[in-house]
Formats: sequence, structure tokens, C-alpha cells
Amino acid sequence: MPRRKDNYQRLSPEDPVSGKVFFDQVLERHNIDLKDPANQLMMHITDMMESSLKGHVRCTGFKDGVIYLVCDHPSRASYIRLNSREIKKTISGVFPELDLKKIVTRVVTT
Repeated sequence: MPRRKDNYQRLSPEDPVSGKVFFDQVLERHNIDLKDPANQLMMHITDMMESSLKGHVRCTGFKDGVIYLVCDHPSRASYIRLNSREIKKTISGVFPELDLKKIVTRVVTT
């Protein structure tokens, strides 16, 4: 019998009573702190962007002052590259503790 990696109680995410407990266990299992500024940035990056980009750009990571964005079209990636100075200024205004240095964009089409 394979050994389980964790000792968490198995919960169903559809159960409204245990849904919060399930979510908290998933966050704990993956060592995700929602109060960490880097995680806050990843969750709210689209709120800081122009409305034309909101459904077309997502954040895939933040490490060592570099934020990694994925776009669904090359024109949107180019727009972010051209306006990276203003985007960095906006992000640094909201999250000055992150010391954002660079924005890296990648295009992934589905």
C-alpha cells in the first residue's frame, strides 16, 4: 500500500461547511501565504492593468524582482513591453516592498 504524503482529512470542496477548511488545507499544503505581497500581486495584477488587457493577461510568477506574465496574443505582449515603465510604476506604487525590477512577457495561444 503506498504511503500518503500528508495526514490531512479528506474533504469535499463542494461541501459549504468544509469548503473553507478544504481551501485552507490546500494553501497550507502548498505553503501559500495570502498575506505575502508577492501572492497579493499575483492575485490582483489584472486589477492594476488597463481594461483592454484584463481578460488576456495572467501572472504566472514573481521571483527576485521579476514578474512573469502570459498573454494570449503577441500584440498584447508588445503593448506590455512598450508600457512596462508605467506598469512597473503602478505596481511599485501599490507594492513598494517587492522592489519590482523587470516584467517578462510570454505569448501562449490556445
